[in-house]
Parts: sequence; C-alpha cells; structure tokens
Amino acid sequence: MASSNNSPRPSFFRQGLMIVLPVTVLAVVGLFSLRQDEQAAEQAARKRAAEDAQSLARAISGVAGEELQQFLTLQNVCMIDLNVESQPSASMSPDKDLQAGIANWERAYPGFRLAALAEPECDLLSDGRQIAPPDLPATPSPPKWFCDLSPKQKNLWEALRQNPGSVPDQDFLDTNPSDEARQAALAVCRPPDQMLSAPRYPLTETGISFQDLACYQLLQVERPLARPLLDMVWHRLFDSPSFAAPALLQLAEGQTNRADSITREKVRFMRQLWDSQSAARQHLAPLRKLDEIRSGSTNSFWARWSQTPSDRALAIFSPVLFKNMGTDADGQPLSGRGWAIVFVPDEVLQAIFARALAANRYLVPDYASAAILVENEPLSSGAAAARPGEKSLLANATQKFGASSYRPDGASLSVTFYLASREKMLSAEQRSTRLFGALIGAAVLAALAGLLAARRAFYQQHRLSEMKTNFVSSVSHELRAPIAAMRLLSESLERGKISEAGKKQEYYRFLVQESRRLTSLIENVLDFSRIEQGRKEYQREPADLDAIVEDTIKLMRPGAAEKQVELARRPLIGPGPLVSCDGLALQQALINLIDNAIKHSPPGAKVEVGLEDGAPNGVRLWVEDQGPGIPPEEHEKIFERFYRRGSELRRETQGIGIGLTIVKHIVEAHGGRVLVRSAVGQGSRFTIQLPAASEQP
Repeated sequence: MASSNNSPRPSFFRQGLMIVLPVTVLAVVGLFSLRQDEQAAEQAARKRAAEDAQSLARAISGVAGEELQQFLTLQNVCMIDLNVESQPSASMSPDKDLQAGIANWERAYPGFRLAALAEPECDLLSDGRQIAPPDLPATPSPPKWFCDLSPKQKNLWEALRQNPGSVPDQDFLDTNPSDEARQAALAVCRPPDQMLSAPRYPLTETGISFQDLACYQLLQVERPLARPLLDMVWHRLFDSPSFAAPALLQLAEGQTNRADSITREKVRFMRQLWDSQSAARQHLAPLRKLDEIRSGSTNSFWARWSQTPSDRALAIFSPVLFKNMGTDADGQPLSGRGWAIVFVPDEVLQAIFARALAANRYLVPDYASAAILVENEPLSSGAAAARPGEKSLLANATQKFGASSYRPDGASLSVTFYLASREKMLSAEQRSTRLFGALIGAAVLAALAGLLAARRAFYQQHRLSEMKTNFVSSVSHELRAPIAAMRLLSESLERGKISEAGKKQEYYRFLVQESRRLTSLIENVLDFSRIEQGRKEYQREPADLDAIVEDTIKLMRPGAAEKQVELARRPLIGPGPLVSCDGLALQQALINLIDNAIKHSPPGAKVEVGLEDGAPNGVRLWVEDQGPGIPPEEHEKIFERFYRRGSELRRETQGIGIGLTIVKHIVEAHGGRVLVRSAVGQGSRFTIQLPAASEQP
C-alpha cells in the first residue's frame, strides 16, 4: 500500500499525443489544401477577368468608334452649314436631314447641344504654322514697308496721315517709296466706305489693316448695318482675322437693334462661328509645340489630349498634304505636309464611353469594377471614369478605336478591371472553404473534446483504481481483524484455556460482537455490489420509524460502550411517524450513520440520534456527533464510493469508504435526501429527510 502511494503519477501525454497528433496533421494539411484551392481560384478569376477585359475593350472600341464617327460627322456638317449660314451674302434654306440627325443625337445624349459643342476641323503644317482656322496674331507690329522708310519719308508720311487729301501727297511720292508704301498712301486718301470694295491694301504703319480701320469707323456710326459692311466684317473675322476682330464683332452685335431679322440672324451665326473657332484655337495652341507635329511622319494616325484652363478635348490627328492654301502674314506659302485635326470634348467622350460600357456591362465580372482610359488619361468623371490605385489591379486591355472609316486607329483606349469585392470573386471557393473549414474545426473541436474526455476518464479511472485498491486493502484489513479475533477466542475456548464461567461469558460476548461486526461489513459490501449492478430492490410497507430508531440504538449501544461513547436519543414528542419504506434498508442506513459517528467520536463523547415529524415538509431522522468535523469542501466528496479522508497509512478509523454511498442510495431511493451540517472542530450532523406520506413515491 505504501508502494502504491509512492508510485509516480501516471502521465496522459502519450495517449493525448496519439489523439491530437493525427487530427493536427489532418487539420494543417486540410487548411493548406484549402489555401492552395483559394489561390488557384483567384488565379482562375484573374485569368477570366483578363479575357473579359480584352473582350470588353474590343466591344467598346466598336461601339465607341461608331458613336464617335456619328458625332464627328454631325459636327463637320454642322460647322459647314454654320459657315455658310453666317455669310451675309449667302442664302440657304435649313437642312432638314441635318436638323433631324442633330435632334436624334441630342435625344440619345440628353443634356448636350451639338451647336454649343461643335468645333471646326483644324489644319496645321508640320512646321507649326496654322492654316485653318486662320491664325490670330496676338499684337500688331509695324510692317516691313514702314520700317524701310527713310527719316524724310517718315516725316512726309506723318504729314500725309495728319492731312489726308483726295490724292496722295506728291512730295511723299517724289521720294520714290516702295510699292507697298505707295499703296498705303493711296489707302490713306480713300474714305472708309470705299474701302469695303477696294482691293487688298497693305497694313498700316501700326500693323492694323486699312479694312479693319474702315470697318471700325463705319460700325461706330448709328445706322442699320448695310450688307457690304457686314460682308467686310465677315471677311475680317474669318478670312484675315486680327487682334481687332473681337472688337469688330462686338460693334456689329451692338448695331443689330435696328437691323432686320435676317441681319440679326446672320450676326448671331457669325458669333457662333467665331466662338467655335476661338475654342478650336485654344485647343490647338498647346498642340502646336508637340514634337510629333514636326516629326515628319505622315503615314499614321494619332491622338493627344489638349488641356485648356476651362476644359479639355481629345485631338485626333490625320496626315494631310496641303497645296495652294495661300500665304501667311509674311507672304510664305501655306503648303506642305501637315495634319488635319478634329476635337472631341471630354464630356462627349464620357457620354460615349459610358453608353458603350452600359451596352456591354455583361462583360464586367460582378466582382470587378471597370475603368476606361483614353490615350492613357482617365476621363474626368462619370460611370467610365478611372481612378487608378484605389483598388487592386485585376486585368488590363488596350485597343485602338477610330474616329471614322478613314481613321481606323486614331486613338487608343485602355480597359482596366479593379477588384471591387474579393468575397464575390471567391464566393464559390469561399463557400467550400467555409464548409470544409467548419468540418475541420468541428473535427478539431471533437478531437479536443475527446481529448478532454479521455483525459478525464483516464484520471478518473486511475483514481477509481486507487480507490478500489484502497477498498480491497480496507476490506481485507476489516475482514482480517474480526476473523483473527474470532479465531483466537474460539481456539482459546476449544483448548479449555478459559475455565472461569465469567471469563467464558465474556469470550462469548466478544465472539457475538465480532460476528455482528463481520456481518455488518459483509452486508454493506453485498449491498454496494447490488447497488453498483442495479439489482438492489426495496420492499416498501408502512413502518414505525420510532421503533426502527429505538431498535437500532439498542443494537449499536454495545459497540458505542466499547468505544466509551455515549449513544443517546433525543425524546420524541407525540406518536412516532409512520412512513412507507423498506424498514431493513432504512435501519441499515441509520446503522451506517451511527457507526460512522461512533468511529469518529473521541472517548467520552456523545452521539445523539433524533426523529422529528416536520409535516408537511416530511420526516427528519438525524445523527449528531462530537467528532473532528468535516471541511465544507468535502461535504460532497464523502458520499463518493471508496472515498475516505486522509491516507490509508495515517487513517486511524476503520472503514472501507462505501457506508455513506449506501446511505445516500437508500435515502434517494425513498425519495428523500441526505443533508450534512459540519465544520472542522465542531462535530457533524447527518440528516435523513424523507418526504411526507402523501408525497412518497
């Protein structure tokens, strides 16, 4: 028994490892496999996105190309019609087909007015010189003929300008000026109204044309606009514009209050044409400095964005060979290789690509968002706007699109897919991942639960094994002691060593006492065995508890006297209660309680037994001792099988640890319960509480 107590505590590590290790390996392998499957699904989704991006780029290229061609065709026809309608001498009925086409386009793109968006096609030489619309000089400068005058000629010119006559001053002409100087002298002498139909004159000494000055002077007069004057204004605005052109147009608009409706309409068209050309000049200005303009390549189409302080437009370049386009302000011919340029406003491109994207939305995966770039630049806003860097890149595809059939590769567009929802991209895989992850988690939890249960069972089994070992040791000890005593007493009587009658009577009393003790021990063991096997049965019948208590006290009093313990009973007031019970079983429970109280009471102590009829709360039967008491934390443990306080080596009281277990089983089988009231150093009181007769099962 000592070696058993000193043996090392068994370890559950090996058994636990056998349970946990396979599950851990399977969980790690399963999670790794799920991760690999998720990565494979992501790669497949990105591959599909790349294919969809390429398909979307081709589809948008076709739709956007057709829409762009329609816009540029309408814009070109609209500008031609506007150019004709603005000429005072032209008479033209409205083009119904054009008006119908514009109306259809504006219905397709609500919120836009083509007349406000249209810009004329621009012509630009490879050396940067502007052909159409005509270049607008920033500030005038003295012409060459004036700079070549001698000081004397300049003095005579100033005198001529101060006092112009009907013919040029002869003194100035006698100085042999250049032909342009002679033409300028003739122009000075002509009145403004004659300048309207006069041939082209050289510029004045300030760099302003004589026709501009004549128009300005005539427009200052408060009278209705005459057709010749309006014609001259048109030519000064659109054929040979100068820095004075805006002022001339403004003066003409100021004179329309007295003009007829046709004249007012002509001036309105002139303003519209001028604004369109001015917008084209603003868009063309930053492009004239591009290196591609002077690269000399005339066999390809290309496009660039033109940014102005107020807006931006996409310029599409087409190679052209210009011939017989006249001369510039310096007399140099405007001929050679160059570019024809059309402009598409940014807001129109936004609407076109938004429309194209909406028509092909089915090509955009539900887990992605599409962004469109034109010439590597995002559109300003709208559904097709690109915001690179906001989300992770999925795929990118580039495609050329054309402005018309003869510009098939005028510009490039880029379709980019950004990841909008990783959950949607991996929805199917994540469902499988969650399912298998849950299964793996459940397996792990089940393994942990099994591990805990196995560990608990392991240590419970070990504890039970120890308790059974102690039980066998206790039973062996308890059986050996009375048997040895009975054998010794019997041998003494048999051999005749005891001759005195009083001594023999004492030996017989000891034999009876040890026999009773042995019988009680064997009966407890047999009862415990029947209880463990579920074969214990109780025969209930009406019984007088008072009589049972009295008989039990008489039965246990000799043993108490041997231990020098007083066994007393508290008097019962009134008749003894009748209960339906198994009297022998209940007496056995009471014997176990009294026996425990006697064993744990010191010599000279008192054990008291009481019976109370606490109807309607039932009957209470209690045993109270003056022993060492039981700590509160062990009040539940003392009813466990084989449990005994302290170690077997240090334990002084007899017993095998099943008495209270039997008591609890008997009482609970009768529908009652066992209560303990005890504390260290204050004794113990065990109470059997049985239900009232009406409540008994």
